[in-house]
Amino acid sequence: MKFPALLVALVTLSLALHAERSAPFSLSVGTQSVGVRYQFTEDCALVESAEQIAALGSDTLKIAFTPKYVDDYRMEADSEIQSILDLAQKKSSYLEVMDMPFRNIMLWVYPFCDSNDAFYKGVLTEEESQAIYGEIYEFTAFLLERYSGSGKSFFLGNWEGDWHVLREIYDYNLEPEPETIAASIEWFKIREKAVADARRDVAHEDVEVYYYIELNHVAKSMDDNKKSIVNSILPHIKTDYVSWSSYDVTKPAALLGGEQGRDRVFQALDYIEAHLPESDVPGKRVFIGEYGFELASFKDAESQRKYTAAIMKWCLEWGCPFVLYWELYCNEIEPATGEHRGYWLIDDNGDRQPVWFLHKEFLTKANAFVEQYQQEHGKLPRQATYNAVAATWIEDFATYDIRTED
Repeated sequence: MKFPALLVALVTLSLALHAERSAPFSLSVGTQSVGVRYQFTEDCALVESAEQIAALGSDTLKIAFTPKYVDDYRMEADSEIQSILDLAQKKSSYLEVMDMPFRNIMLWVYPFCDSNDAFYKGVLTEEESQAIYGEIYEFTAFLLERYSGSGKSFFLGNWEGDWHVLREIYDYNLEPEPETIAASIEWFKIREKAVADARRDVAHEDVEVYYYIELNHVAKSMDDNKKSIVNSILPHIKTDYVSWSSYDVTKPAALLGGEQGRDRVFQALDYIEAHLPESDVPGKRVFIGEYGFELASFKDAESQRKYTAAIMKWCLEWGCPFVLYWELYCNEIEPATGEHRGYWLIDDNGDRQPVWFLHKEFLTKANAFVEQYQQEHGKLPRQATYNAVAATWIEDFATYDIRTED
């Protein structure tokens, strides 16, 4: 029996739609907490900073899940912690913050078993590959089981990967060695496979775990065809999302301003997207993992707010599902002066900066918009629909008077 062509087409389309995974929804604009250097309560630094991010109205929490937990969140060391799952289970603050009503949880995930030989030696042995796989698989399975039915989305990824492939030599103009590129491809692949396999194997519903790669050297590849993750590694990796730590483009673009600045940011985002392999996750899959304008260089808080507003607007217009400001509390100190460099929403005196009020005003309006949309339509808006509307708000916020609390 032959099926009519139209019926075959409909069945094919139905199967394709069924195979497509759901995309997360985000209020897009947000911030993060890593490397806390000061705090204002007796709570664990991780909990305090998560509560501050929630108080902004953000639906996204971005934190680090790594062997550096002592330095990142001023925690006591525990010799019994030998894996990322141990960290979740033995340091209760991690589960406390992930249990908070955030819709999206973004994590820098580094297994305790990882020697970094893939980067420093250009070698990833089968033994180490399987150890990395096992630790990430185990952690992903835990997230899927614990948060099944929660409606949460988790994103497991890395910090600025281009520094990794340059063996932590912080010279932007360098290019990675061929053996490092080859081993790094395997490193990213095994991490992605661990997440995908756990997602396949573990029964779950209404919870998602996505894998992402963060890169941070785009301009040199886009302009000069130098090798970096975006053009030498990313095309070979199956990844759900790409995070761009975007200082190499967003800082000069903000100074350019206007259409020139906007075009430059769009050019970079388009360039990353052009190197991104296909995925079963629909929609835009490149987001801003970091951007910011430190007070030490940009000198006054109002300029910091103005440039931040410009990047917010352009990235929303392009369609980024996340635009994450670096960061809530500053984690960088000027060696010569001992003063904070001013990558912050809240300074070390506890004063909320103009850029904090920009985020607060945006997120207040964002939450009100989403609540009204859900009342009218019975569901969340599509990310593209939300972004298109949200981008129009920024012009109003870009000229508001700097306010202080009564």
